[in-house]
Amino acid sequence: MFGIGLILGAGIYVVIGRTALYAENSVWLSVAVAGLIAFMTGLSYAELSGMYPKASSSYYYIKEAMPHRGMIAFLVGWMIFFEAASGAATAAVGFAYYFTELFPYLKFIGRASTVIFSIMLIVIMSIVNWWGIKESSALNVIFTLVELSGLILVILIGFLYGTLSPNYFSLPSKGFLGVLQGSALIFFAYVGFELMATTSEETLKASVVMPKAILAALLVCSSVYLLVSLAVVRLLSWEELALSGAPLAAAVERIMGSWGWYVLALIALFATSNTVLGFLVSSSRMAYGMAADGMLHSKLSRVHYKRGTPHYAVAAAGFVSAFEVAVAGLTNMQIIDIVAKSSNLGCLIAFIFVNSSVVILRLREKSVKRPFKIPGEFFKVPIIPLLGSIMCFIIIVLTFHEPVVWFITLVVLMLGMVFRRVG
Repeated sequence: MFGIGLILGAGIYVVIGRTALYAENSVWLSVAVAGLIAFMTGLSYAELSGMYPKASSSYYYIKEAMPHRGMIAFLVGWMIFFEAASGAATAAVGFAYYFTELFPYLKFIGRASTVIFSIMLIVIMSIVNWWGIKESSALNVIFTLVELSGLILVILIGFLYGTLSPNYFSLPSKGFLGVLQGSALIFFAYVGFELMATTSEETLKASVVMPKAILAALLVCSSVYLLVSLAVVRLLSWEELALSGAPLAAAVERIMGSWGWYVLALIALFATSNTVLGFLVSSSRMAYGMAADGMLHSKLSRVHYKRGTPHYAVAAAGFVSAFEVAVAGLTNMQIIDIVAKSSNLGCLIAFIFVNSSVVILRLREKSVKRPFKIPGEFFKVPIIPLLGSIMCFIIIVLTFHEPVVWFITLVVLMLGMVFRRVG
């Protein structure tokens, strides 16, 4: 449930419209291709999380695979921490947007209202994060069920009342390139599974449970996404989807009327809140794990004597997220989009290294117990992780063309080297 909550988030409520701009009626095919790419890397995380059930997850895997490349391992872990904190900030801004749209009288001081409600949500979810992993998980289950209900509503309405387009199964005007470009966009709705392993040290029998949980979460989310994409094109034309800022709400509104929009907007509040909580939990555990390994300040590895949670790491994750929101408010929230894209770039770069780690460890650490092992080898080299690295590289080439995104990613990497603690 934690993984499903992380993956579903609020991305599918918006990104599917932008995907239609490239894939047209073949949105469902882009979703399927993106799901396949995510599942390739998910298999790598499943194998590695079974071998090394550590909170620092991605960092620890690469450190084991490349023991003499400590800087690479640290920077990958740092980028995953930054991705999670930025994800929480982005989702908090999305929550504030929906909140003030649903209750317009709360826009009492203009744009500052968005910043205030975003930071309030981050503070509340940081307290839940500090209170305990059981409490965080319980709230996550409730919110995940609510956001799942919104997607199920779209599926039911689409298949019961929608009309099948004659071009439902045709390729877009750009051919399969359009499908791939759409996949590069909708892929970001799958991001989050890589953060599940950060809770390994708080999971019973993590070596066995975590691989199953990662694959189960990806399977559930991929199935739901595919059904949503098949349903939504039955309700709106791809042109209407591409132009809509809230495509799923617009699709439901077509059948249910204006109150349908409010239902989906209310569910989006739960979806964004759940995303904030999930990303805050993951980023704090990543910081804790790296600090415990001596790569960040030792205080971040301390655990609260009563709550059993890494309280300093929880505070650090909340502060980074709130700070990003505050900066976004001062810059008309354009920075938050750039930061979010930069964090996604860092995430994909990390995936390339994680997939590569599976290959290296298969060849070098043959005796290490693997509760889950990716099937399919060619001369003892696992094929799926290699394909996963290649596909992540293709997504980077197709999607990230803005120099400013690469610049900010490099700045974040340099900041990581400044904060790195050796020994």
